[in-house]
Amino acid sequence: MTVDCEAPLRLMDDEPDTAALAALVDALAALPADQRMEALKRAVIRNGGRWDLPSELPGIYRPALVSLQVYGVHAMAETLEELPRNWMRAARNVLADRQT
Repeated sequence: MTVDCEAPLRLMDDEPDTAALAALVDALAALPADQRMEALKRAVIRNGGRWDLPSELPGIYRPALVSLQVYGVHAMAETLEELPRNWMRAARNVLADRQT
C-alpha cells in the first residue's frame, strides 16, 4: 500500500451533522445522569465514532484518561462519570459555534 503524503489527511468530516448532534444532546439531557454513558456508547455503535474506555472486566484495561467521540465531537475525562457531561459540554459548544 502506498500513501500519498501530499494529499491532506482527513480525519473527520468538516461539518458534523448538527441536527443529529442536537438530538443526541437533547436525548442525553433528558436521561438520568447514571444512564448517559450507556446511551453514548450506543450512539457510537449506531453512528460511528470511537472510544477509549476501561474494560468491563476488572483488571484488564484502565486508560489514564477515558475518551469518546461521536458525530465528530470528542471529549475526555478522568472518570467515566465525568465523560458524558464533558461530551455534552463539547457538543453544545460545537452547536453554538455552528449558529454564529
